Amino acid sequence: MATTPKPNRSAFGRTLGIVGIIVVALILAGALLTAYALKKRPAAPPTPLHTTGPDPTERIKDAETYRLRIWGKVGKEVSLSLSDIKAMASVETDAPLKCVVGWTDHAVWRGVRIREVIEVAEPQPDAAYLVFHDDRKFSATLDMEYVRTGKPILAYDVNGLALPREHGWPLRVVAPGKYGFKWVKWLTSIELTNRGYEDTYESSGWSLNGNVDEPATEAEKHKQ
Repeated sequence: MATTPKPNRSAFGRTLGIVGIIVVALILAGALLTAYALKKRPAAPPTPLHTTGPDPTERIKDAETYRLRIWGKVGKEVSLSLSDIKAMASVETDAPLKCVVGWTDHAVWRGVRIREVIEVAEPQPDAAYLVFHDDRKFSATLDMEYVRTGKPILAYDVNGLALPREHGWPLRVVAPGKYGFKWVKWLTSIELTNRGYEDTYESSGWSLNGNVDEPATEAEKHKQ
């Protein structure tokens, strides 16, 4: 009488174990790829950027002679060329640009973290604010605590292309979570101070910190 062979339970168990490992690995790989895709995906598709401010053709014209001055409450005043800035580690942000009049632009900006740029000038301990000046008389302030988060950058590219002149070439501030008047274009200097807010929009009653999740004016804030 023939004997029915018994199943090799140890081999079967090893096979199930291998299959289980492969399934788990595939699930983990899929989760990692999904997380990466979500991280790289812009918050919204890029939109045409609104153009504001004076005639851009009359602004900064020469990249070779351009210098960004960092001064005020610093250990040493510095003057950085555009090449100096671009030689620093770059980052991207898809922060939306919200204007106080109601429109919002979506873009992917590339540049360098402002906190990295000012370190070259050795900020003094009491430097609590950064005043960003353009090539004329416009200015806006960000507080040092916000700058230290690493969120704001000095952008020189937008949506994979060099920053257009009408949008602030060669450098503009990109300040995620802040209204557009904080995103200074045609940047020429960064002044470190402890004076507080006293700039173009802020001195006219607009929000001092410029947070987009708060009312756009100080008067509206005080009504709450």
